[in-house]
Amino acid sequence: MGNHEHHAFITTGGANVGRTPRPRRATLDNPASQLGRTYLALSESRSWLMLHELAAEILARFDRLDSEAAISARLRDLRRHHGVRVESRRRGGSAAHEYRLLRLTRGKSQPDMLEALQ
Repeated sequence: MGNHEHHAFITTGGANVGRTPRPRRATLDNPASQLGRTYLALSESRSWLMLHELAAEILARFDRLDSEAAISARLRDLRRHHGVRVESRRRGGSAAHEYRLLRLTRGKSQPDMLEALQ
């Protein structure tokens, strides 16, 4: 066999032996995922939270240390891919931002457009 010949080895089992199974899709109510922890911690907060405060809340509630960069990415995921309204504003006069979930209040239902046109 020459130096440039390669053999492909095919294995049929044991690829996941010893690994922790990963969820197929991170759901918002799953504290085993970063997305779930971020959503749950932010949704149950009654105040605005900065990234480090959100990280501390996640650590206290779920005993997991998620980085501020990871939490920031999960906030973007919540906005872009899950349709969650996350508000942000600057805290005081600083450049640092704080976050909260937009709470929708139940109001009167909108009239049916066909009824409105008649």
